[in-house]
Amino acid sequence: MSITAANVNGIADAQSPYPAYVQDQQNIYVSGQVAFDDDGNIVGEGDPAKQTEVAIDRLARVLAAAGSDLDHVVSTTVYLTSADFGSEMNRVWRKKFGQHRPARATVIAGLLDDRLMVEITAIAVAFTKDSE
Repeated sequence: MSITAANVNGIADAQSPYPAYVQDQQNIYVSGQVAFDDDGNIVGEGDPAKQTEVAIDRLARVLAAAGSDLDHVVSTTVYLTSADFGSEMNRVWRKKFGQHRPARATVIAGLLDDRLMVEITAIAVAFTKDSE
C-alpha cells in the first residue's frame, strides 16, 4: 500500500511538523485547518463564522490539491473553543457543504492560539475523474 504525505502551497510548509494531508489509495486525511491566510496570519479574529468559512475554504484547497473536493468528504471533526459558536459554525457549514452531509463530531477544546476559534479535520474519498 502506498501512502503519500504532502503540503499545499499557502497551507502548510516544509517547516510544519505535519503535512497538509496524507493519502492512501482510498482516502485523503486532512490535517486540522484553521483561519490562517497564506502568510500565516489569523483571519476573522473574534468571528467564529468567518473562521469557519476560512477553515472550510482551506480544507477545499487541500482536497483540490489531492484531487478531491468537499463532495467527497465522508467524515469531519470540528473543534470549537466554545459551545456558543455552534450555531454560527452550522450556518456556514450548511452554506459551504450544501446538501452534502458528511459524518461529523464537534468537540469543545482549546486551540494552539487563543485567537483561533475553529479547527476542522476531514477524511475524504480519493478519486480520479475516471472513477466518477
